[in-house]
Amino acid sequence: MSIFDSLTCDYPLPDPHHQDLEFVTRDLEKVMGRYTITRDGRLIRHARPSLFGPQPVSDVEWPIQGDIRIYERDPDPEHGTIEYAVRARAGRLDPSGSI
Repeated sequence: MSIFDSLTCDYPLPDPHHQDLEFVTRDLEKVMGRYTITRDGRLIRHARPSLFGPQPVSDVEWPIQGDIRIYERDPDPEHGTIEYAVRARAGRLDPSGSI
């Protein structure tokens, strides 16, 4: 069994058709956590009960550094998988190398 985290993106994506999708990633904690990238490029970890380890009791800004790959199946069955690479520096998305 492969554990992952889920992530929604309020930050503008290159293809607006993908904006409302829920992506998965294996580049964070892999505890079935739930995250959001805000419009201003912050990563928020949402409070959520879990069997896989301690979780925050309220939503918290989660410090990130480096790349996070996010995936989801394209709603159009002819296209396969959607993948974005999100680059972060100093806890925020790096506009020069993100998405």
